[in-house]
Amino acid sequence: MRRLLPLALLLALGGNAAATDHPTAATVFGPGTISTAADEGAAAFMPDGAAVYFSRGAKDSYAIVFSQRSGNSWSAAKTAPFSGHWLDTDPSMSPDGAFMVFASNRPTDGKGAVLDMTMGGKNYPGHGLNLWRVARKGNGWAEPERLPVAINSCNSVFAPDVGADGTLYYIGCGADGGLRLLRSVRKDGRYQAPEAVAYGADDLIVRDPAIAHDGSFMVASIKSAKDQPYRLAIAFATPQGWSAPQDLGNAVNGGTHSMAAQLGPDGRTIYYASDRRVPGEQADWNKDGDNLWQVSLTPWLDAHARDGAPVAGPWDRLKDISPAFGPGDRSVVFTRSVDNTSRLYFSSRNGDGWSAAQPLPFSTQWEDIEAAMATDGSSLIFSSNRPAQEGGAVLDGVYDGQRYPGHGGNLWQVARIKDGWGKPQRLPSLLNSNSAVFSPALAADGTLYFMRTDPDANGEGAFRLLRSRLVRGTYEAPQPLPFSDGVTGDFDPAVAPDQSFIVFSSKRAPAGPAGSELFIAFARGEGWSAPQPLGLTGIEARLSSDHATLYFNAPDRRVHAFDLRGWLARHNAVADVAHAPNP
Repeated sequence: MRRLLPLALLLALGGNAAATDHPTAATVFGPGTISTAADEGAAAFMPDGAAVYFSRGAKDSYAIVFSQRSGNSWSAAKTAPFSGHWLDTDPSMSPDGAFMVFASNRPTDGKGAVLDMTMGGKNYPGHGLNLWRVARKGNGWAEPERLPVAINSCNSVFAPDVGADGTLYYIGCGADGGLRLLRSVRKDGRYQAPEAVAYGADDLIVRDPAIAHDGSFMVASIKSAKDQPYRLAIAFATPQGWSAPQDLGNAVNGGTHSMAAQLGPDGRTIYYASDRRVPGEQADWNKDGDNLWQVSLTPWLDAHARDGAPVAGPWDRLKDISPAFGPGDRSVVFTRSVDNTSRLYFSSRNGDGWSAAQPLPFSTQWEDIEAAMATDGSSLIFSSNRPAQEGGAVLDGVYDGQRYPGHGGNLWQVARIKDGWGKPQRLPSLLNSNSAVFSPALAADGTLYFMRTDPDANGEGAFRLLRSRLVRGTYEAPQPLPFSDGVTGDFDPAVAPDQSFIVFSSKRAPAGPAGSELFIAFARGEGWSAPQPLGLTGIEARLSSDHATLYFNAPDRRVHAFDLRGWLARHNAVADVAHAPNP
């Protein structure tokens, strides 16, 4: 619905994402019956989809009305029995249909004066809002009850949505008095003290949350400045919180705002209010105020299901890791645990599948891990604990302040020859300056990226990422990447063939104390952009040969895949704007 004037001063949409339009377009919901010449918003469905409750009104007079489905049509809306006397708006149905939460200016005791709102030192009579809960009673409704003061801590509390476990998401007053996205967990029949929800950047203005029944995603109206329009965006739950919100594109967003989102009974369709217009439409239902619109979220949800999901391949055993692909992804080398040690295995494409994985002939004695394939498939570089000199002792690892007997690593190179593979050769000591050298990655020009502890830190320093250029067949002295300081651990680089970007794991925020997050950084002249979290927890990053897919190992110790094309397209779009000539 169109927000009341004082609330319009408070609410604002935004997003910093200028996403590519998605092909799924929004359509008007119930034209002429539900969407009319009045102002509609916030559609809350009964679980079976047979009835929908929504707000309708104009100016300062809004009520909650309902319509019932008959076949493919909806009945004329009637005012809900608990509404019609006060300004009632923003209905939200519990997933089981047992109760509804809504916003209202009705008196706190049901008898006194309606709520006023004070903002910026100015009073707005009758425009305050608190949250109320009304329980289902037979085929009707009981009397509404005002939610506790802990939730209604001011007179600007609105836009509720109810999760499957009863957790209430809403917009209310934060500790600083400003409007915030909050949530209150319902436990033992009581709402707990509300807590702020971090959704996007700290300066993002967030309104009207719509939470998935399983808590896996949330759609909200966002903007980054007050003079911008509100736009719908989707974010996904991760172990560290909500992922960066993704703008749903111009095929969904339109008009001066897109707000009041609620999920339909299928959990995959979003219903929202917008003042956008249907081109050429002159019907009476499409005159003034907001109408309700609907759009399927299936493309976004399906894309997210693919992003970061386990992926089938010859790495079919638990703890198979780090697939390194040959040209065209027609072959792959990966690490497999055999008899409590790690060996390199090889597989090639066999039609639409893969051949049975076989151990590489040179990888039968030592602990060999983390192969990197040359972009032309002519050689491999890998890390191994094999002795630095023939007849010597296996390498012990010294890192994280500890010694790991037999688990050290140096970098070795092996050529791909006509009949198989050559004999591994240890790379120069300039690179292998201690026994904690791991995770090689190769660019098209032979530049080598890898991780190593500081040789002078005696194993006390953190892993950092380094780069060594290959000049006329000789590796130059490795240089640390500028964002990898040796204080916070960075691991497992995967670099694009043209070195335009790098993906790696790190202990830096938002990583939790026991995990590593995946980050991406883009080349910027001779340097790099600040690393950005991909919203994925994992290690052992590897890229497909077209560098569009990221492979990594998630906490379940299996190989997962993530589509990087969205990240690359957004970066390229920003770069194009930045380098565009001035008019």
